[in-house]
Amino acid sequence: MKMLKKLLAIVLTGAMALTLLTACGSNAVNDKNIADALNDMAKGSLATYTFKSRTDEQAMAKAIAALSESDRNMKDGELPPKVKEILGLNEGGKNETSRFVWCGAVIADEIGTTGQAHNVMNNILSQKAANADKLTGKEPGNIRYIGTALGTLTIHGKQTTVRFIVVTADAEDPQHPGKA
Repeated sequence: MKMLKKLLAIVLTGAMALTLLTACGSNAVNDKNIADALNDMAKGSLATYTFKSRTDEQAMAKAIAALSESDRNMKDGELPPKVKEILGLNEGGKNETSRFVWCGAVIADEIGTTGQAHNVMNNILSQKAANADKLTGKEPGNIRYIGTALGTLTIHGKQTTVRFIVVTADAEDPQHPGKA
């Protein structure tokens, strides 16, 4: 009976240890987690905007992640045509002159939600929007919509898990906030 209790204690201890590991890894991070972390960073910087996850942006990020790596690569600092089309930034596209659009990829392996959000803030959102030149005289709205998707990129000759990020914000007239 004592041996059975000891064996049961060992099995239960092992099972409990395994449950602690089930949420580890980059797959546990989702759009809402990153939006929440970005909101925390924005509050810390006294920014007036907020981030919300949204399925439209997630669909764009998934479509970009599904492209071949050669179709995603920027050439001469320009977004490739297929990426522009997905983002609605092509000629006559739905976001070309109505929404600010930022996009990019951040390394997802082993850095968790906060690390990925930090990289989004510093490497994607710190740059001007992909279509900012077509939105002169406008400012991004206070709600920033975000969508993400996991994919891979070749970095230093090695396949690396990355999170593709798409962020949009309505283009507003600074004289009349809340209106395009």
